[in-house]
Amino acid sequence: MLLMLAASFTTVNAQKKVDPVGTWSYEAEYAPYEYSSGDLVVSKEGNEYKVEVVLGEYYKIKAQKVQYKDNVLSFDVNMEGETIGVETTLEKETFAGTASYSEGTLKLSGKRK
Repeated sequence: MLLMLAASFTTVNAQKKVDPVGTWSYEAEYAPYEYSSGDLVVSKEGNEYKVEVVLGEYYKIKAQKVQYKDNVLSFDVNMEGETIGVETTLEKETFAGTASYSEGTLKLSGKRK
């Protein structure tokens, strides 16, 4: 019975929706140096989420096709003429995901700032 009770708490905890709004630092292993780390700034206007990728102090890129459902944040971002599809699974303070582009897929990870 104790095992069943513990399993039900795990299921309920896994289903809690994470509020994505805020700034998340990210690292992308194997990405070109200038894109290998930065911030994802997530905001919400009405029912729509918005994402801005911030690289360094001055370089900001607005994402398109932003969607957030079941703790999965996905969006497209255009860098140097190439569209990169990003999909991340958010937890309370961390995330993991991928960035896909014409040359393959890179792993992303990060944490809430």
